[in-house]
Amino acid sequence: MNKVIVLFEVTIKNGRKDDYLQFAQELKASLSKADGFISAERFLSLSNPNKLLSMSIGEDEESVSKWRNFSQHRKAQIQGRQFDFEEYKITIVTPIKTYTMATQKQAPQDSNAYFRN
Repeated sequence: MNKVIVLFEVTIKNGRKDDYLQFAQELKASLSKADGFISAERFLSLSNPNKLLSMSIGEDEESVSKWRNFSQHRKAQIQGRQFDFEEYKITIVTPIKTYTMATQKQAPQDSNAYFRN
């Protein structure tokens, strides 16, 4: 079964970023103990200081569903919608290919051919 990647793009309301990040850090402690959790990282936009991208990786759709419905997470969703979020977008994907600089097995053949020369 494929991993599931949840991309959460959020623009935080002015003056709410510190509170949101503190709350998100506390919530991440629960996420890291959840069944099926693999990893989570957060990134800051270079063009908009109030825009963040959180990338969470789960073992499967069931683990993502359990997290989505976890009571602390539902409370965080309400908090965010009411006080913290100017806008957000959630994208859920499964990888088609995964490769690194050192491990090119799943890389496109044309890329492998190009970089071998």
